[in-house]
Amino acid sequence: MTGLSCPAGGRGIAPPLVSEFLITDGTWYRIGLVWDGSERILYADDVEVARDVQPGLAGATGGMRIGAGKDLESGSFWFGLIDDVRIYNQKVTP
Repeated sequence: MTGLSCPAGGRGIAPPLVSEFLITDGTWYRIGLVWDGSERILYADDVEVARDVQPGLAGATGGMRIGAGKDLESGSFWFGLIDDVRIYNQKVTP
């Protein structure tokens, strides 16, 4: 993996939230994303690795895919294991 990123929603198309934090060693990491209504913050093992302004998120239709691009395009699949996924409807601080 070349770095952590979080696909954007938002009004219109926003760029991905990208970090220089690399995961290449086969070690488990805890990754978290917080959106507080105005900013997206990406964490790796409780350390902030990226932040940007994201004032809104677009509504979604259809299912949710974790570990794959929204259109299941080639090259968009996560190579590794994903475990213990949690989604909260309130801000959670690592």
